[in-house]
Amino acid sequence: MAGVSAIYSRIIAALTGVLVLLGLYLTSLYSYLLFHSLAEIFSIIVACGIFMLAWNSRQFLDNNYLLLLGIAFLFVAGLDLLHTLAYKGMNIFPGYSANLPTQLWIAARYLQSISLFIAPLFLHRNLKPHSALISYTIVFGLLVGSIFYWPIFPDCYLEGVGLTPFKIFSEYLISLILLGAIILLLGYRREFNPGIWRLLVAAIVCTIGAELAFTFYVGVYDLPNLIGHILKIMAFYLIYKAIIETGLVKPYSILFRHLKQSEERLRQYNADLQARNEELDAFAHTVAHDLKTPLSTIIVCNNLLRETKPNVFNEEQLELTQTVEETAFKMNDIIDDLLLLAEVRKAEVEVEPLDMARLITATRRRLARMIEECRGEIISPRTWPVVLGYGPWIEEVWANYISNALKYGGRPPRVELGASAQPGNMVRFWVQDNGAGLSAEEQKKLFHSLARLGQLRVGGYGFGLSIVKRIVEKLNGQVGVESEGVPGQGSCFFFTLPAEKGQGNAGF
Repeated sequence: MAGVSAIYSRIIAALTGVLVLLGLYLTSLYSYLLFHSLAEIFSIIVACGIFMLAWNSRQFLDNNYLLLLGIAFLFVAGLDLLHTLAYKGMNIFPGYSANLPTQLWIAARYLQSISLFIAPLFLHRNLKPHSALISYTIVFGLLVGSIFYWPIFPDCYLEGVGLTPFKIFSEYLISLILLGAIILLLGYRREFNPGIWRLLVAAIVCTIGAELAFTFYVGVYDLPNLIGHILKIMAFYLIYKAIIETGLVKPYSILFRHLKQSEERLRQYNADLQARNEELDAFAHTVAHDLKTPLSTIIVCNNLLRETKPNVFNEEQLELTQTVEETAFKMNDIIDDLLLLAEVRKAEVEVEPLDMARLITATRRRLARMIEECRGEIISPRTWPVVLGYGPWIEEVWANYISNALKYGGRPPRVELGASAQPGNMVRFWVQDNGAGLSAEEQKKLFHSLARLGQLRVGGYGFGLSIVKRIVEKLNGQVGVESEGVPGQGSCFFFTLPAEKGQGNAGF
């Protein structure tokens, strides 16, 4: 249905165009001067419209082709206006023959053709709008001065003789320049919307046809002159369709063409990156899972050797078996972290109200041996606000934060837990230690992948805080750290979660 409507609209537009051209032809039969004035006024209005569109959107344009054409067409419109006022029968410039409007015509066409030729070269070059405007003003002044003031512009039309060789040669040269503009547009075809590119090429083809028609007339009211002006009307109408109408109705097709292409490339890049991340997650999960079995075998075999032949090994060998066991358990922890990281990235979980006191108790039991060995003290409130999250993951967050506080805190470590209400119905949970604190530079690196406190302190494998960040952000929260970098004052690691609905000020 939409296709039929589009075809119907095109047919109506084509019929309207034919009727307009027929009306202009009938106007020429009544008064050629009126026809000529209407034709030139139309092209002047279109040229000024291109300038206004390009100039007023110059701060947002990523397309210097349009900006250069807009500036150029302003001065083309100025020469065309002088050409219209100087045309035979207007009697605005007394004392001048038909040579004057013909000179102005050639000057305007040179300016237009050369601008169309060089404009594609600025698709990937910088253009200073004010410098371009000044340059065209100087060229315009020199052209007008060479015709009116000095005058040194070659004759283009002689009464009773017709067109001069210079005028005819110029029309052919202008046609060649326009043909070169089409060739350049072919080379830069991908830089344009396909529909706009076709309209621009068609406009230049019509302009070439007009220039060739203007090589045949003898009198300024002759048929070739009429055909040339009709082709000029068609050329400027196509430019209007390509630039003004499209620029207003579909600005992303012309004003921000490169921006739209960049967005599409970025969208494709993100899609590819997401696919690669999914493949990487699947690979990491598979490798980590497959490593568990041989690692368990290593641990069991190492324990059997130590238990069955304790007198066979000397002291150094026993230390080696102990090292094997410790390394195996550390590797097992790394594998568990990889599996958790892959799970967090891939899994979709349903959030539910969390019993934070129960999760803290579970975390204490999990870290009981560490707490005992370092003689750590953990202080936490008795009651907690109810938030929305996923219990197993939040237990991992607490375990990571508290274990880091025990590792890198003072001696003995003192760890304080707490919660506070935040704007937007969020709750902030925090873990304060009494360690050496972190510098601003260290704080920036903590939550990035594979960044670790161990590089700055005494150990670590770089997955913990990265996993914490992924967990909390997936549950619509945020993570962070606050520290003055002063020994003894420690650091405060925190994360936020949405409060359960209906709690008022986050349950406080």
